[in-house]
Amino acid sequence: MRRAFLLLPLLAALPAIALAQPAPAPAEAASRGSVRTGDHPGHGRVVFDWGRRIDYQTARQGDRLTLRFAGGLVPDLGDGRRTRNLLRLAPAGDGVELTLRPGARVRAFRLGTMIVVDLLDPPPAAPEEAVPARVARGRAAEPPAPLPAPPVAQAAPEPPRPALAPPPPPPAVTLPVPVARLPDALVVRRQPPAGPGAGPAIALPFGREVGAAVLRRGDEVLALFDAASRLDLTALRGDAVFGATTVLELPGGTMLRLPLPPPATLRARREDAAWILELVREPAARDADRALGPETEGGARPRLRVPAASPGRVLTLADPETGMPLLVGTVLQAGQGVTVQRRLAMLEFLPTELGLAVLPRSDAVTLRPGADRFTLEAAPASGLVLRTASEVPVLAAAAAMSRLFDLPSLPAPALQQRLATQQAAISAAPPLGRGPARLAAAESLLALGMPQEAQAMVAVAMGEDPRIATEPRAAALGGAAALLAGRLAETAGLDDPRLLASDELAFWRAWRAAARGERRMAAPILAATLSLPLSYPEALRARLLPGIAEACLEGGERAALRALLAGAPDDPGLGLVRAGLAEAEGRIDEALAGYEAVAAGRDRRDRARALRQGVELRLAQGRLDKAGAAAALEAALYAWRGDRDELAVRLRLADLRRQSGDPRSAFLVLRDATQALPDQAEALREPLRAAFLDTLERGPAAEAAALFEAYPELLPTGERGDAAVTVLAERLASLDLVDRAAALMQQAIGRTVEARSRARLGSRLAALRLGSGDAEGALAALAGTAEADLPETLRVERTVLEARALAKRGETGRGVALLRALGAAGHAPLADLLAEARDWEGAAAALAMQAELVVPPAPSALDGEHRRLLVRLAAYTAMSGQDVRLNALRAAYGERMRGGVLAEAFAVLTADPLRGLADLPRVQQELALVRALPGGLDALREPGAPAR
Repeated sequence: MRRAFLLLPLLAALPAIALAQPAPAPAEAASRGSVRTGDHPGHGRVVFDWGRRIDYQTARQGDRLTLRFAGGLVPDLGDGRRTRNLLRLAPAGDGVELTLRPGARVRAFRLGTMIVVDLLDPPPAAPEEAVPARVARGRAAEPPAPLPAPPVAQAAPEPPRPALAPPPPPPAVTLPVPVARLPDALVVRRQPPAGPGAGPAIALPFGREVGAAVLRRGDEVLALFDAASRLDLTALRGDAVFGATTVLELPGGTMLRLPLPPPATLRARREDAAWILELVREPAARDADRALGPETEGGARPRLRVPAASPGRVLTLADPETGMPLLVGTVLQAGQGVTVQRRLAMLEFLPTELGLAVLPRSDAVTLRPGADRFTLEAAPASGLVLRTASEVPVLAAAAAMSRLFDLPSLPAPALQQRLATQQAAISAAPPLGRGPARLAAAESLLALGMPQEAQAMVAVAMGEDPRIATEPRAAALGGAAALLAGRLAETAGLDDPRLLASDELAFWRAWRAAARGERRMAAPILAATLSLPLSYPEALRARLLPGIAEACLEGGERAALRALLAGAPDDPGLGLVRAGLAEAEGRIDEALAGYEAVAAGRDRRDRARALRQGVELRLAQGRLDKAGAAAALEAALYAWRGDRDELAVRLRLADLRRQSGDPRSAFLVLRDATQALPDQAEALREPLRAAFLDTLERGPAAEAAALFEAYPELLPTGERGDAAVTVLAERLASLDLVDRAAALMQQAIGRTVEARSRARLGSRLAALRLGSGDAEGALAALAGTAEADLPETLRVERTVLEARALAKRGETGRGVALLRALGAAGHAPLADLLAEARDWEGAAAALAMQAELVVPPAPSALDGEHRRLLVRLAAYTAMSGQDVRLNALRAAYGERMRGGVLAEAFAVLTADPLRGLADLPRVQQELALVRALPGGLDALREPGAPAR
């Protein structure tokens, strides 16, 4: 009886396929499959039903279509009678051959266990040849017979019918307002692009009173219009984008189906009296005030409303992906759509580009348009309450939820007695008849909180009975048991496409998502279906509720979480979540007390989490500094070992060590983590390298050098690694450890293969050698890292270092020649080199050329760099005794140097010569300045210039 009841929704959906001949007996269908044919407006249909999922291939040659099924299966073709666009149906070797009407088009797809082949009418003739049928004046066109909408599963199961009882008739589709059928075929035309970069478009002249909706289902984009009309697609023949468009007439509407791989879609807009469908490569962000979303509407019977501007009508069609009824609300204004998919207990809001699309899971759900909204409500007799996911009353009767398993809410002794009875029935049944009894026993085991035993029982049942092995419900039961046992890799049975949608299936899939760490995504579904686990037996409920509570806390479903905690006040497994909710609501002292209580408990995993969350809360509240938080968190490191929680604790501990100024400890924590968690080496690689570089740059110089010598392979190539080694070498040199700094640089050069990095490190080593007075060592470092193709800045830097080293060795002329060859880039270092050699006139000339390049003309302001350069130029000019140039400098820059110490120095250096006794005080100032000038010039040199 259970199996017959589960098949009723599938039998009820068969009228939508318009079967023209009765189904074969179950035993015959299971062995050879069955073939059914039927006629529809615009196409004929052939259905091959195997009773299970079978792969297939199609091949077309002219007007002949061949289908081959996996395993060489050939169905029973019966009398092979014809249907629309089908001339002959006959076996052909290891397949089936269909002879088609000339010009007919084929569309094949899978629907559950059925393989459906639609034979579409040939395309309409060209406009000049076609003679559209017109309706006599004063007589309305007769609409086509409406397609019955397939029903969906009821929220609460009805009493099972006998297995051979005929399916109930499909519910009638009622439209809120009458819809007129347009008498003539509408010509669909191509539309010029709206502007540069716009995609191709088509125009559909439906009129101003016709609403539209656009959404994606799989690899197709559906465009629906709430007026029934014949469409002339002649103008789209051969179009690269719209040439594959097909038209399907709906009860009171028209639908276009366009194969279009994601993320491309169609954007609908209004233009005069036509709808324009334009191809867009990437969906654009929709204005928040134009996005459609559900809101709860109070009253005696709560319902959902979806505010919308100018709602149109509601169309009903079979969903191409699930085969279930799909309710589509059209709109008269463009830009309104559902941006985010929302799953509620009894329905699902699908994302749309335009309009509203609702996939109900109960035939008691209806969608009605209003003046400024769409309204979703449930029939009063159904007992359903429609609210948004965050407002679902978690303590509502679970009987309103649709079920997949039989998990009765009985006390443990009653469940054990039930299990004993089922085991006795298994023993008394023949070997091939034990499958149903074993599945019932597996449900009892799962209800008792024994998932490993339940999974084993399902496996035995599937191994004994081949019929159970192909039953999707058995696979789903095994998947739920594996999920509760923590075997996430063995839960594929919950994804079987043959399973009918139900609240219980949605709950177990959401619980699996939460177990995988996808808590934010799972939280709305878990909150909406919370009455199901609350109605489960105590043992099963105790294993499920902590995961649900954590997901609701992380997903922001606080209303559902409060109801859950109120329904389980004494559950010790929810203490951590209670403290987390108190923290989220700002009750800090209560949260800290809760964390401390859990940390003192016996559950090791909860204890470790409570320690960590308590430390983070005290740190956020300023009750701990980063060093203290790191010390407290280290205690949580050993409370739980060996999974992602330990990895998260080690990463956070290392981060706190780095922030508190102890990068070496952070490195040691991460190094130990790579040894304790070898399977997480990839996740630890970058944090370990960052801590290594931070230690080189900020840790004690001697310890940092020892760390580099121990782990040179952690130094990254490129500028980041070069900079870290350079900083460490400079810190060692500042401690008079020049030889060790040079050896460290040489080691870094030896392990570097990238040319630019070697050249960069070579220049740093040369500067280090030159700073210690080792000109020969500097030249050797440059020669050992010479490369042909270097960036200009690096080439200039190395040339300047070489010139300085040559001058230090006594070959000032060669150094001057190298710097003159650099052109403008060598003016400033040339001035420094000549000043070092006491060639003040040459230094002044070189620096004057640099000033002409960088100092802006009047009246632009002079910044600090410009002022320092001019003071150096005045000093070099004064030292060379060039009074005329000093006067020129004073005339050009004196007024612009006003204010500050640099302005005073420039004024003294460029003052007029002595003319009388009144100038003696100024002479004294100038003499004091000249005596201090050689040493004071060092502070005004360019960065990197040599000291005297």
